[in-house]
Amino acid sequence: MLLLLVKSDHSVTLGSWLAVLACYALPLWFMSLRIQNPWLVKIIATVKARISKFIYRLWAKEIIRDAYSKARGQPFNVFAPESRLTFVSSAEHINDIARAANDELSLHSASKALLKPGYTMNGFNWHDQRGVEGIGFVRTLRTLLTNHLPRMTLGVRVIIDRNFAMELEKKEAVNAFSLIKRIVTKISGLAFFGRDLMEDEEFMRAALKYNEDVLYGSEVLGLLPKFLVPIVGAVMPRFLTCQEKLYNGLVEVIEQRLRSSNSEGHEDVIQWIINTSPKATPWSAGRIAYEVMAIWFGSVHGLSTALTFVLYNLCAHPEYIKPLRAEIESSAVDAFFMTGEGLPLLDSFLKECSRMTPVESVTTRRMALKRFTFSDGTRLEKGDWTCIPVGAMLKDDTLYPQPDEFNGFRFADPKLFGETKSVQPEGPSKFTDVLDNWQVWGTGKMTCPGRFFVSYVMKHIMLHILENYDPGLVNEKAPNTITWRSLTLPRPGVKINFRPRE
Repeated sequence: MLLLLVKSDHSVTLGSWLAVLACYALPLWFMSLRIQNPWLVKIIATVKARISKFIYRLWAKEIIRDAYSKARGQPFNVFAPESRLTFVSSAEHINDIARAANDELSLHSASKALLKPGYTMNGFNWHDQRGVEGIGFVRTLRTLLTNHLPRMTLGVRVIIDRNFAMELEKKEAVNAFSLIKRIVTKISGLAFFGRDLMEDEEFMRAALKYNEDVLYGSEVLGLLPKFLVPIVGAVMPRFLTCQEKLYNGLVEVIEQRLRSSNSEGHEDVIQWIINTSPKATPWSAGRIAYEVMAIWFGSVHGLSTALTFVLYNLCAHPEYIKPLRAEIESSAVDAFFMTGEGLPLLDSFLKECSRMTPVESVTTRRMALKRFTFSDGTRLEKGDWTCIPVGAMLKDDTLYPQPDEFNGFRFADPKLFGETKSVQPEGPSKFTDVLDNWQVWGTGKMTCPGRFFVSYVMKHIMLHILENYDPGLVNEKAPNTITWRSLTLPRPGVKINFRPRE
């Protein structure tokens, strides 16, 4: 439903849409100059605010990019549906965010305002302040899951082989995003829930649908006037039934493990959350299930979308297939299987795809829990948000030479592909690095702890594609992305031909 409103490359121009909106907004503005009746003034102000929020939803990326260009590295403000957003991009400002105390700037509060988990996540209403109930999920994803990746390799390869074979059994052209999303869901299911739940088709369908329900449900609530949110939110679970199915399925498994003396043998996110949960005030099975659901939400959609864009870029730049195949057919692939890391050319290709087509153009969202002042005096009042305009930064020619030119090996050591000088002034870097000019993963204490899992999964799926297929877009000239707010998403129905490798 919401996708019908989303802008694509073949939609009307920004100027024509703004002209239409101006026909409504300008008369309201002139009327507000003359009308003195407080009720009418309030109504006009409300309508103007709604128009502004609608414009942001359609053209957030353009609005932010234009403001970033004019700001020249200084903070700038953009009014979004949630709040006034203060964007910062300098190393000093980013460090200010990284050093902020838990009771000053909050990712949790910003996420709660966007996702509305009380209505979309089966009633989960997490604390505004990080660390109130512990941060076991960080150790779970950053350390325990990352260390476990090499032991997942055999299971991951089986999932990928089986799903590609099933999907391509009768046809070569398939919906790319649907295929990738199904495979990523299975791999994530293995890592999060263990093999038994991963092979439960009904449970996994609910797990996949839950992610989509959270996205669409929260956006619907975001379009409503505030007074309608609790009313519509109260009935929403009747339609978003997957959140309850996922929750109940998790609670059943968690209760079994809490009762069992052999649960320590499980190696998955469920068990690691159980093991790292607070010991002084033990969590119930329901509370553990909520934690798993919150982490699960971020594990599928963004990863699937980013990997789909990698496929689109590979189809658009087939000249990279030969050197990438040479790398995966060398001894470098053995090191990757053993450690879950490596393959520097493929790593650079993934990073360049994420630079050219970032899924999210805004990162490091933080809500001020109290007045906060940056080192240069820029101030946030309580309830204000600060963010990093990562999409605009990734196309900044002061950070990335020739930013509009796709260079798949931009981030690799030039010696690996016969060059002598690195494109990037700072030299080679990794997809999973966290740098001042690479804020895809966020910053500070809340840097994405699952980024190594993301890289691992993307490399395994790309490795399978490069080994077995010569991929190509069915319609090379058609647009393959859409935008909504600050998100870039795969356009529905885009198909890729997975021709067997010659």
